[in-house]
Amino acid sequence: MSEPSLVMVLAEDERHQRFVRRFLRRRGLSLHLIRMEPLPSGRGCGEQWVRDRYSAAVRAYRARAVRAKTELIVAIDADQGNLDQRCKQLREALTRDGETERRDDEKILHFIPKRAIETWVLFLSGRSVDEDTDYSRGPGVDDLIAGAADSFFGASRVSSALAADCIPSLLAAIGEVRRLD
Repeated sequence: MSEPSLVMVLAEDERHQRFVRRFLRRRGLSLHLIRMEPLPSGRGCGEQWVRDRYSAAVRAYRARAVRAKTELIVAIDADQGNLDQRCKQLREALTRDGETERRDDEKILHFIPKRAIETWVLFLSGRSVDEDTDYSRGPGVDDLIAGAADSFFGASRVSSALAADCIPSLLAAIGEVRRLD
């Protein structure tokens, strides 16, 4: 992976941002190379907020990527749906706004935890989880984010062996990171 000059991050909430920021820091990126899109004000539907801004973020990525190494990471929960449904919604957002679909050579990564980011955090922290249970209100999750992001970084390395019980949405995200190779 060569170092980008900017990584743009579109995330639905603070936990997603913290996870992605820590992952990027583990990749060796300086904070000045990471641009977090501002979070929505108040308490609303974060995933809807991300979907509404996705096309603009892709457009900004594409405009910048023609002249500088740029990446875009979109972190959005699948909630009660599934990964394919969320990806379809993102594709539809692009089509609706006159953008072409994400190409294989574009450094646009989708981190889509099924059900929520807390599922990844707990799994990466060695807990037994499933992707149907809502862990978002579990105590102590915030304290585990840094270690979980470190584990995610380790799992995303090309030479890394994945746990046999790796949850599908996390496995998909590891595949997304490998788009950077």
